[in-house]
Amino acid sequence: MKTFRRLLVVVLAAMIMIPIFNACKKGAEDPSFSFYTRKHRLCQDWGFSFYKRIEQTNSSSVSYEFDGASYVTSYSNYHYIAHATMTISFAKNGTYLWDQYVSTDTSTYSYKEEGSWYFSGGTKDSDTKNKELLSLQPTKETTITQIGASTTTTNWVGTGDLMARVYKIVKLASDEVKLQSKDETTYIVSNPNSSDLSIISEDIDLKKSL
Repeated sequence: MKTFRRLLVVVLAAMIMIPIFNACKKGAEDPSFSFYTRKHRLCQDWGFSFYKRIEQTNSSSVSYEFDGASYVTSYSNYHYIAHATMTISFAKNGTYLWDQYVSTDTSTYSYKEEGSWYFSGGTKDSDTKNKELLSLQPTKETTITQIGASTTTTNWVGTGDLMARVYKIVKLASDEVKLQSKDETTYIVSNPNSSDLSIISEDIDLKKSL
């Protein structure tokens, strides 16, 4: 009888806790339960297993897609395929490092981005949950392009009130992160008097680096 009562208590406790665990989920594909905080799960070294960025201005668009090995740039009827590596590291002190390297037979392109990261979402006027969004605020960028014997280096350091890219966290697990973003901006052109609509969307899938 005592064993049965203990079993009944465990079952009842599990039935009570399951809705609580599900309520704690932020992303649609988040694990139902984790012993680790969202910060602990995020702050690791990650490799990009999938990345897609589409930049659309009015009726023209260009896309960049990475499958973990090949980097494809597409616009109009043109497609350029290159070898690439992409990684990102999140530190517990709130900083991150995005590292990208693309190479062809005749050229190389490297990009390093440093900045601050923070969770967001869950405000009174938002339809998101607390810590459902991830914001990346770049503070330093370095781009090196080499074509044949010619090398061009561009450095940027941000100060003041800097813009941040905001991603919706679809999944945040200890071994995988999925992020999505979409930003729409309207630019007013004075001559001729018109406006341009710019839409930038990104889909990211990160896997834990070994």
